[in-house]
Amino acid sequence: MLSSSKWALLYLSALVGIAQGSPYASPTSFVLVGDSTTANGTTPNSGGWGNGFCGSTLTGNIASLVEGTPCVNTAHNGATTGSFVADGFFAISLAAIKGEVAKGRRTLVTIQFGHNDMKIAPPESMGTNMTAMVKQIRAIGGEPVIVTSLTRRSFNANGTVADQLGPWADEAILIAQQQGAHLLDLHAASIKYVEAIGPDAAHRLNRLPDDNTHLNVNGTTVFGRMLADLINASFPSQLPVIPNPTLTSNIARGIASF
Repeated sequence: MLSSSKWALLYLSALVGIAQGSPYASPTSFVLVGDSTTANGTTPNSGGWGNGFCGSTLTGNIASLVEGTPCVNTAHNGATTGSFVADGFFAISLAAIKGEVAKGRRTLVTIQFGHNDMKIAPPESMGTNMTAMVKQIRAIGGEPVIVTSLTRRSFNANGTVADQLGPWADEAILIAQQQGAHLLDLHAASIKYVEAIGPDAAHRLNRLPDDNTHLNVNGTTVFGRMLADLINASFPSQLPVIPNPTLTSNIARGIASF
């Protein structure tokens, strides 16, 4: 995990890049693949960072992307890397990717799993499935971007996160290294942030009071911005990410915005 100073520098670098209005090289689209912590959630037991990244008129989330940027969220509640394929959701993702690539658009595809994979199989199983996804995405012209799992907001008595997702986040990191894919370590970044703001502020981002996994509208805004800043830093001066200097600064400094 990166040190506090390095995380602050990462976020401040992202802030400087977007504040300067860096031009991006080519028209870019996004397709999101994952479980409920990415999905567009409007019901209990759902709600991820996707709406805070893509924007949503349904939930009122403002996009982290330039207006008109295609951002297709194909993530699904309850999905594992295995069930996402078996139940046909990955076929939907692949169709969306093909559609954007056919328009001549650079198409970045985020892949985030772990919350449900950890309930049924060891990390290596998720890694095998994730590797297959990466290869299929590349085969049709998409660019896979592996994202480690958003942390749950469950805490130990000393204020640290009671993390159980670590081995699955480590597996995602390994697959990104093996496949030469861009990596967004949302797991480490979100742990650092919720530990900094503390349990009370972290729980104000819950979809329901006792749901430490899913996000309400404010939580979606915060972690959608966190994802936007991470991807902007990973692809410097290339992506249509719009600035939110106040929220980016608060995340970098561990300050609650809601």
